[in-house]
This record gives sequence, structure tokens and C-alpha cells, in this order.
Amino acid sequence: MKAEFILKVTIPPLIIFAVLVWLTIANYISGWTMYVLWIIGFIVANVIVTKVSTKWSIQRVREKRAKEEQQKNENNQ
Repeated sequence: MKAEFILKVTIPPLIIFAVLVWLTIANYISGWTMYVLWIIGFIVANVIVTKVSTKWSIQRVREKRAKEEQQKNENNQ
């Protein structure tokens, strides 16, 4: 895996959860607000990771298809 991909996948959730932990420890959020924000945090982090990994996978598939097409064209000539 590329370092760029790993950073794009790990940094946003890390920031989200660091903020949530800080807010929870500092007692800025508690009770139902805390539960709701943590659930929203998990959902947002999951969406970000899924979006980044999907883009990366689609890009890899396109590059693979282009390479196969290029090899096919070279073999036909």
C-alpha cells in the first residue's frame, strides 16, 4: 500500500476521534449528546474511509484495464 493511501485513510478518523475524546474528557459533552456525537463520528469516519478506499480501488482497476488494453493492442500489431 502506498503511504499516501494510508495517510488518507487514517488521518481523518484519527482527527475525528481525537476531538471526540477531548470533548468527552473535558466534559463538554455528556449523556445523550455524547452518544449521538460518537455515533455520528463513527458514521462520518466510515464514510470517509470508504470513499477514499473506493476511489483508490477504482483507480487501480482502471490502470489495470488500461495496461491490459495496451498489451492487447501491442500483441495484435
